[in-house]
Amino acid sequence: MSRRFISTLVCLAGLATVGALSAEAADDSWTFDILARDGGVPKQIKWTNIPKDKITKPWNICVLFPHMKNVYWVAGNYGMVQEAQRDHISTQLFEAGGYQNLSTQLNQFDNCIANKYDAIVIAAISADGVGPLVKKATAAGIPVIDYANGINEPAIAAHATVSFVDLGRMTGKAVLGSSDAKKDVIGFFPGPEGANFSDDAVKGFMEVMKDSGAKVALTKRGDASLNVQLDLIDNALQAYPDINYIVAIDPGAQGAITALRNSRRLGEVKVASINIIPPVYDDILAGLTEGSGVDFTVIQAKLAIDMAVRLLEKQDLPAHEAGPNPAFLTKANAKNYEWTTMFAPKGFAATYSVQAK
Repeated sequence: MSRRFISTLVCLAGLATVGALSAEAADDSWTFDILARDGGVPKQIKWTNIPKDKITKPWNICVLFPHMKNVYWVAGNYGMVQEAQRDHISTQLFEAGGYQNLSTQLNQFDNCIANKYDAIVIAAISADGVGPLVKKATAAGIPVIDYANGINEPAIAAHATVSFVDLGRMTGKAVLGSSDAKKDVIGFFPGPEGANFSDDAVKGFMEVMKDSGAKVALTKRGDASLNVQLDLIDNALQAYPDINYIVAIDPGAQGAITALRNSRRLGEVKVASINIIPPVYDDILAGLTEGSGVDFTVIQAKLAIDMAVRLLEKQDLPAHEAGPNPAFLTKANAKNYEWTTMFAPKGFAATYSVQAK
């Protein structure tokens, strides 16, 4: 497949996705094109959030995030706050402080069960580690919604996620389409081992790299924080001076620009991101980063709250495993993507508690 053809596919995928991402109407209702994946069979559907007159109680939802150290999670927080306020329900956010703190998240999860929240929405630190508590919550009549990161436990009530296997594949194809694969020496920084999103990104990316002629010189795993990723990339650039392409999760791609600038290699080494945050978006527009996968964090967040409310109201879900269509954003197609489907508005402050009104 030619590089031009791959680039065209990526661009068209982005345009097709964006065309369906309508903004909220004046009554706070929304309809998004969603990829339903029930039974492992992808199907395009329209998803509209639950009508307000179908919400009978001021439900109280526990939200669990790995951390709030980068703006990816602030975007998720924004989407959930918007949906909770629209639905006149309460949410309480607890963050664990980082992907190394599984025990903290498990304690928070257990406390939410003990405090009898009506539902729990969780971005899991470990896809398998939270399984026993998912079963405990379910047995207590508390539905658990998997948000963004992926959970393997079959007792989960619903998944509001985008496939990071798909994002890994998209990023891999874009990398091969932007260079001569046989000359690529890639440093790969996909995030924390054991986190489902990261493991899936590795699977998708490596699938595309296989037999491509490109060389993945090293794969370094670590917490999805800017400081950790920057250290990993700094060390890799020193140990592997022949690296000419860095592929990373969002804070890694952000840190890569700093690392390359500090080592005076900016412009010599290309950068691509698996998923996107505003600093990566800015670097793409500036021509410093080739492009990024987009998982539409805000849409996933709104979908997760809508799933929880629908389940509490005994309403049917259009799908139990669903999320927005992933895309790959470049400087050429960035204008086609609406900011608040990906990111929180500029100036939004993290909001840990929403009280029903």
